[in-house]
Amino acid sequence: MRILHRVGGLAAVAALAVGLVASTASSGHATQSSAYNAGVTRLSLTGSRQLDTLVWYPTKDAEVPFKAGPFTVPATRDAGVADGRFPVVLLSHGGGPTGGSPMILKELSAALARNGFLVIAPMHRDTPLLARPAQVAAALAGVTADPRFAGHADAERLGMAGFSLGGAVTIALAGGVPNPAALAAYCEKHPEDIRSCDAGPGSRGGKAGNRPKTGTSGKRPPPPHLPVKALALLDPFGVLFDEKGLSGVAAATLLIRPQDSSLGIANTEVLAAGIDAAHRETIPGGHFVFTDDCPDALKADAEGLCTDPPGIDRAAIRTGMAKTVAEFFRKTL
Repeated sequence: MRILHRVGGLAAVAALAVGLVASTASSGHATQSSAYNAGVTRLSLTGSRQLDTLVWYPTKDAEVPFKAGPFTVPATRDAGVADGRFPVVLLSHGGGPTGGSPMILKELSAALARNGFLVIAPMHRDTPLLARPAQVAAALAGVTADPRFAGHADAERLGMAGFSLGGAVTIALAGGVPNPAALAAYCEKHPEDIRSCDAGPGSRGGKAGNRPKTGTSGKRPPPPHLPVKALALLDPFGVLFDEKGLSGVAAATLLIRPQDSSLGIANTEVLAAGIDAAHRETIPGGHFVFTDDCPDALKADAEGLCTDPPGIDRAAIRTGMAKTVAEFFRKTL
């Protein structure tokens, strides 16, 4: 896989729509108490198909947020990389019927960059779930081969964070073996768990009988395994696995679930039983409390993603969660 080009303007993909939008600079400056500021760029990697990947990284340049479509990106576009070698954190975003976007986790990505991590976040778009681990592996190979990052990415200290469906991608890359039959059996018994069973990429938005598109039709090679040392699972999609399939996951694991998640509790329970999740936390809020605040332009069309119950301060919860994740990776990588 080679790098096709580096684009100055980020690809901003709304949670409910897929596509690239032009970006324009903002004059705002952020002041941080961390050792670094956050830089970000987009790489377009070419292989069997183009793979757009966001790379967040530590920089000593001033942090200048900018606009990308409806989003404000809390990092400096194409900043210089700070001196040193940094642990790598792979990031797999969730994805509903439209496939999702890493843009909904930009605050977490920027926080990790400010704490000295290099974050690699491929844009899965509408890729079937079980094809996504190969995208992550390709993104890791492409970014660490890029001259800009090759001398700074310490891939021997490799962690991964996954939100929702991205949690399943994370588990598969760490040695988990998916079992679509287990998912089918679960969904037959629990049709009420719409987020687990009817809201994956390729479904029609929760219509009965639409299971997440796992990509199991035809012959597909098993997911690649990466030497991941630490996993942060954020309300992960776990019912794709059974206890036997989780036996190969040996990485240190942080498992965080919101107390009012719309993802069935079995997703957490199967992982807690099959993985040694020594670090397990519950936070206030619903499934999307991990994600960034919605731009006004998206709120009307994405109420489920954007709206929290009274008393839930998503920004404060997200800040605390990012601190927990950064501290976990600091200790385990």
